[in-house]
Amino acid sequence: MRLLLLPVLLLSIPHAFAQGKTDFTLNDGQVHFRVPPGWSAVMEKTDGDPQAVAFQVPDEAAQGSEDSATVMVKSRQLKAAAAFAGFVQDEHARAQSQGGYEKDAANRNASVHQYFVQRGQTRYLIRDSYFLTGEIAVEVRCQRPLIDKTPSAWNAQFDAACDGVVASLK
Repeated sequence: MRLLLLPVLLLSIPHAFAQGKTDFTLNDGQVHFRVPPGWSAVMEKTDGDPQAVAFQVPDEAAQGSEDSATVMVKSRQLKAAAAFAGFVQDEHARAQSQGGYEKDAANRNASVHQYFVQRGQTRYLIRDSYFLTGEIAVEVRCQRPLIDKTPSAWNAQFDAACDGVVASLK
């Protein structure tokens, strides 16, 4: 019986360590950032162009639904640093083409593109931040469903954690 459990235990060890990973890099280490330990990386593309890591953020209010809070850090190699403004404009246009797009008039942070979109029956709040590192454009997208039963404290914690990811890029 012990020998039968050993393969199962060995297979679960990498998964357990992956859940606790908090430091990530893109573009051969040129882009480095940190996330809270409770966030699960659900997608990592660390070769080619663009590169990205997506995280699912635990939200009890969304459990049992198709909605989820996510954060994505995406990088794109530019031909020149001067192309960064065009990158940001393209991303803004892509955001504005989403169903139910509405700029968040309450946003007071000029360095963050904050807006709402509609996904199915759920409205989402999305916050996009952009950075230039050498000739690499980096976007951090934080999105959370606006669910009535989500505590305001959880929303504030999510927003603060997203700000922490953004700050770790600097």
